[in-house]
Amino acid sequence: MVEFDVVRDVLDQLLLDRNGREFGRVDGIIVYLRQDKPPRLGEIEIGTLTALRRVSVRLAEWLQRLGERWSPVPLDSVRLPFEDVRRKGIDVEMPLDSEADERLLRGEKWLREHVIRKLPGGKSPRGRK
Repeated sequence: MVEFDVVRDVLDQLLLDRNGREFGRVDGIIVYLRQDKPPRLGEIEIGTLTALRRVSVRLAEWLQRLGERWSPVPLDSVRLPFEDVRRKGIDVEMPLDSEADERLLRGEKWLREHVIRKLPGGKSPRGRK
């Protein structure tokens, strides 16, 4: 079993998928409190709203309302199982494909599809569709 300090070694660390692609940072850690048992690490949470909630709950709520009305992609945070967290140097690696997972990189994928591809010479990077 590998031991690490969750806040120091996981929170705010860069996330890499199984292909080495960066897909965000760990913005939150979900811990389950259980009666008469030690707390259990549940999930890591990634997303703008989670990161913003750490600074200002009111500002995060405002952005969420704004996003619900105007954003072409959901701003909801994504939770990934903590048991899948693997350390890779100072980064965190997850056994998933961020390009194929519809929950991840929603804004980037939307921009690529609806803006970049419409520009002259705008092609999908590295041959992706």
